[in-house]
Amino acid sequence: MLKLGTDPALVDKLGALAAQVVEEALASGLNWDEAITAFGVASQAIAMKAAGQGVGTPEQCAAHARSRLQLGMEQGPDVLKAYLS
Repeated sequence: MLKLGTDPALVDKLGALAAQVVEEALASGLNWDEAITAFGVASQAIAMKAAGQGVGTPEQCAAHARSRLQLGMEQGPDVLKAYLS
């Protein structure tokens, strides 16, 4: 089960988005290393959008994005099994 919470709707949304992103990455023609770099770039862009909306400073939002990426990396690979079958 996803460690981010027990709300089934949230788990479903996160899993569905992650599966979509994985499918897009596989179809992009990028190798896995390049795809991971793209995820970092996308995370930075989302953080800057959040900063622009007044959520925090760019530095605060970037730091939060890094911590959330790390949390995502700590999830077990079984999280996506149902979405990638």
